[in-house]
Amino acid sequence: MRTKIIGLVDCDSFFASCEKVFRPDWRNRPVVVLSNNDGCVVARSPEAKALQIPMGEPYFKLKNFARARGVIVRSANYALYGDMSRRVTTVLENWTENVDVYSIDEAFLELTGQFCNADGRFPGETQASASEPPLTVAQTRKRVQEWPNGPALGELPNETVQKLDALANEIVETTRKWTGIPVSLGLGPTRTLAKAASRIAKDEFAKTGKKYALLFDQERRNEALKRLPVEKVWGVGRRIAPVLIKSGVRNAFELAKLDPNFMRQSFSIEQERLVRELRGERVYDAITAPAPQRSMQVSRSFGETIETLDELAKPVSTFAAKIAAKLRARALVANGIYVYLMTSRFNERRPQRFAGDSFLFARPTNSSFEIVQTANSLLRKLYAPGYEYKKAGVVALETATTEEANARRYLFELEPERSQAAREREAILSSALDRLNARFGQGAVFFASEGVERKWRPNSEFVSPCYTTDWDALPCAH
Repeated sequence: MRTKIIGLVDCDSFFASCEKVFRPDWRNRPVVVLSNNDGCVVARSPEAKALQIPMGEPYFKLKNFARARGVIVRSANYALYGDMSRRVTTVLENWTENVDVYSIDEAFLELTGQFCNADGRFPGETQASASEPPLTVAQTRKRVQEWPNGPALGELPNETVQKLDALANEIVETTRKWTGIPVSLGLGPTRTLAKAASRIAKDEFAKTGKKYALLFDQERRNEALKRLPVEKVWGVGRRIAPVLIKSGVRNAFELAKLDPNFMRQSFSIEQERLVRELRGERVYDAITAPAPQRSMQVSRSFGETIETLDELAKPVSTFAAKIAAKLRARALVANGIYVYLMTSRFNERRPQRFAGDSFLFARPTNSSFEIVQTANSLLRKLYAPGYEYKKAGVVALETATTEEANARRYLFELEPERSQAAREREAILSSALDRLNARFGQGAVFFASEGVERKWRPNSEFVSPCYTTDWDALPCAH
């Protein structure tokens, strides 16, 4: 198995960093970003973390402290964050076309091709070692079983490591200069080791002065993994971490020494793969296509409480329409939907209520008309007067690709009032709806049940301008 060079770029305090890009006067100020409806803290700048502001802290508890300490508070601006994420990805494509966006603030890079010559050799690698036939899976597993005393997997020649060190610094510095977003970069022979290296680079920057880390040399890798707490390893969830710690597994190095077969029997196949990747055995491909979503949700807390059915219909219709549009954008259909309503759990003085119900379609659908109509039918069943509703949501259930749905055969039409002709007409209208909203802006065309005035919209008292996606928000020089 030939060594691969896999990188993981992680944007530091991404939402807070985006807020600082266009406000240089905030460069050294503590910044926090709030969730939808200005509910709680979802992002913190390093300065805010130094003030020990906890993640998830409700804003009403933070307000007085933030005012006293000069903390900048911003509402979430996902249009800005999404565009800045795209810009970071575009910059990364200067070094490789194989950029796999893992999340809005993380991306994997496949950099092997940047170093191999025409013979497939790395700089400093002898022709004899490069010409060795690749190991079979069985041979690789045998070498892994000998770890950490046997030959190391995932090592690179020293000359290659030196060139890679220079490239890592170039990627980090160029990305920061061209986008304004600080990033940490981890490089390793597997995705899990690249992720671990990125975490180490972030945690140890104050000591090393480097925003990148390499985990190819076995001795250095072992020492680095010993410094990485097991709960910070990619793939170790909140449920598994306490069990491992209680068993004496405190860091990534001790986790890597566990028997992969034991991990599979005790936990899952994913935990087995995690251990193998920590040992240097590549299990996950450098570039992978994400699995189709099996559910999808659109929900919001309201800026004001809602008491009437007519007013509740507006957000529920909007959420249902958004769900349908998202399904079509991903070439998915839903087998059913679930609608729920709830009051504010923080207002204990008022009557509390949570209600939800689902409906399975006769045939899987992504029709805006069918989904909005069904959502409103469920809403009428769920609604009860006398409550101050604060949140609602619509969930698409058992989603599948359109190819999977079209492959099914239906012997009977289970919903006579919605004929095949009606379904085809709704598909054409839904497609036209998507094209119009794409051309003239989201929400240019909407259902009457969504309402013109939407007082339910979440609070965004501290939202920043959309500097990069709205001409009217461009800063002016005087």
